Amino acid sequence: MAGITLIQDLAVVLLAAGIAGVICKRIGLSVIVGYLIAGMAIGPHTPPFSLIAEVPRIETLSQIGLVFLMFAIGLGLSLSKLRQMGLPTLIATAVGALIILNLTKLLGLTLGWSSTQSLFIAAMFMVSSSAVIAKIVADLNLRHERAAQLALGITVLEDVVAVVMLAVLASHSPDAEGATEVGGMLAILSSFVVVLVMIALYLVPLLLRRLEAKADPELQTITVAGLLFLMALLAVKAGYSLALGAFLLGAIVAEIPQKKGVEQAFTGMRDMFSSVFFVAIGMVIDVRLVLEAWPWILALGVFTLIVRALGTGTALMLVGIPPREAKRAGLMLTPLGEFTFLIAQLGVSVKILEPKYYPIAIGVSILTVLVTPFTNRYADRIMDVLDRVEPRWLKRGQNAFHAWIKQLGNVQGGLWWQMGKGRLIQIGLEVLFVTGLLVFSERIFVALEQSDYSVGLSPWMLKLAFWSVVGLLTLVPLVAIWRNVTTLAMIFAELASQRSRLSTRFVENALKIGSGLLLAHWLSLIIPTQSLSRWALVVITAVIAGVLAIFSRRLVYWHSEWQTSLQDVLEQKGAPAAAQPSWVSDSGEWDINVQECELPERAACSGQTIAEINLRARFGCSITQINRHGHSISAPEPNHVLYAGDRLLLMGTNEQVDAAREALLVTAKDGESTSFDETRLETVTVPSGPRTGATMAQLQIPKHTGVLVAGHHRQGVRTINPSPNEILEEGDELLVLGAPGQIRSFKRWLAGTASGAEVSDART
Repeated sequence: MAGITLIQDLAVVLLAAGIAGVICKRIGLSVIVGYLIAGMAIGPHTPPFSLIAEVPRIETLSQIGLVFLMFAIGLGLSLSKLRQMGLPTLIATAVGALIILNLTKLLGLTLGWSSTQSLFIAAMFMVSSSAVIAKIVADLNLRHERAAQLALGITVLEDVVAVVMLAVLASHSPDAEGATEVGGMLAILSSFVVVLVMIALYLVPLLLRRLEAKADPELQTITVAGLLFLMALLAVKAGYSLALGAFLLGAIVAEIPQKKGVEQAFTGMRDMFSSVFFVAIGMVIDVRLVLEAWPWILALGVFTLIVRALGTGTALMLVGIPPREAKRAGLMLTPLGEFTFLIAQLGVSVKILEPKYYPIAIGVSILTVLVTPFTNRYADRIMDVLDRVEPRWLKRGQNAFHAWIKQLGNVQGGLWWQMGKGRLIQIGLEVLFVTGLLVFSERIFVALEQSDYSVGLSPWMLKLAFWSVVGLLTLVPLVAIWRNVTTLAMIFAELASQRSRLSTRFVENALKIGSGLLLAHWLSLIIPTQSLSRWALVVITAVIAGVLAIFSRRLVYWHSEWQTSLQDVLEQKGAPAAAQPSWVSDSGEWDINVQECELPERAACSGQTIAEINLRARFGCSITQINRHGHSISAPEPNHVLYAGDRLLLMGTNEQVDAAREALLVTAKDGESTSFDETRLETVTVPSGPRTGATMAQLQIPKHTGVLVAGHHRQGVRTINPSPNEILEEGDELLVLGAPGQIRSFKRWLAGTASGAEVSDART
């Protein structure tokens, strides 16, 4: 009857999760909070009795939930999206994590924590909840504000930080094979990730294309589920958390056109098993410990809210984000999420953290989730208070640093770096690939030697065959590494000879010799010489040398084909676009708000033109873009007709947009998120030229250039949606909205270097 007992327990878990989730959603809380409360209510620590008979089995099912949860998080963070976020966002995420780490270590020194305990607790505070932040952004209609987009980018990248921290902290487990330095551990982790991602990027799209050709969604779902558990198993076998493998497969599937179908197929399984995962976390919590630890929860909760806002806001300022926008984004990044539970669970299980820290982590997370919506609802007031209490010298320093960073960003990099950075990245990835292949092949060989597959084979023959195959596999990227190194040496030698008396050939040969010695030293560190005898090394080297001599061109061709296939996946046209539009200008100084509005089925304005609705004259609000059945119309003209189902992008002050929404909507119902990726806001300074001295109405800027003038700034006075009678003067700043090509053409048109016809051509 064990199976019946499990069914009974699963019924209790799911029903409790459903009831608690509905209640929390009704009162405006995250359903995750409901799942945790449900777990505490039915768990073994809640008197007078437990509703769950077999806790270990539920915990086993919760591991399946963790796999699906991490897969879903990976689907939200594709490799191409990571690349699109840009280097400043990546640097800000890393710097923010370091600030939080060091501030938590200072707290640990004060409270007497060990360095390892401080590391675990800092890791708990490093990662925000992407689900909670996304909900706050949607509820407050902040989707098109740059601060909100920065917060969403940071919280997505913090998931990567959490996965890395889980892998690093797992080394402190009693089962770990000896302590390793963090630097070496991260290098091995990076090698493992690169090997797994490169192989999967080649095989997974190929497999899913074959299954898609069979037109059988059922087989595709089953295959992806099998790959998901296989990737999680490989991560565990390599000594890391199963969360790492599931996360990586999600990021890989996010790159391919089949992503949408896979996501839909796994939504139900993800929701069911992830609810079991969070309920199982709640079941471990002893309510009495929570009550006893409430002072700790309150103190660490306040510490987390302050430190996370301070750390992430400072990090964003350091990479050039305007101070007010950076602080506003920091306020959004305060809620802790599911990774906090995982890291706390790991710390308690390896006996580095005391059991009380588990309910403390849950309590702090719930507290931050409850407080963050209120702090962001009144963010403008909080920012005004901060502006008043902030010392003037600090404000001047922040503004001067921002101006310096902005000026530095306009400086072009060195010619050698511009010509060679792509090859350097390729060399780095291929070095990690070879390192991972050789390091983890040794573990594979040990498992193969102990398995039934090696029965009947002599040990020396098995060893020789296995390492010969591994050597041939590493030969392809090694040849590519050397070709890139020689190309870089040639480029650098050519440039260096122009600035010195050394000959090009001398510099090139010196660089090749130095690089060759460096590569030889690297290979000597990662080749498992202790597992191979001298004669075996000689035989394997001879085999590899023979293959290299005969098939060198073929190896280059194979590497080129492999590289092309990976690039095709990463640049896949069918891959989904990023969820947020690409607003890239510094519009934080403008009191401006951009919101989406979907016209309902029986909208009173349906069938009327923009001129007839006349939102600009009535409310001061502009319709900057229309999305109709997937087709976007930027800077629509007054004679454009609106229809039910149109998604409008409204722009103005908060009051203007709210008033316009009331006029447009029969029933106040927000539409789904629309991607306006072509549009951006940018501040343009009016130069001296033929356009100065004329009014906005006379210039007819939208008609000639396709851009919309959203704001006007002169001598400290900023006007949103300026009047048509406003005269343009030299030195005025215009906040314009349009596609990147339209804005570039508009700048040339302002200066008089492009005609209206040329600008019209650019619009099309």
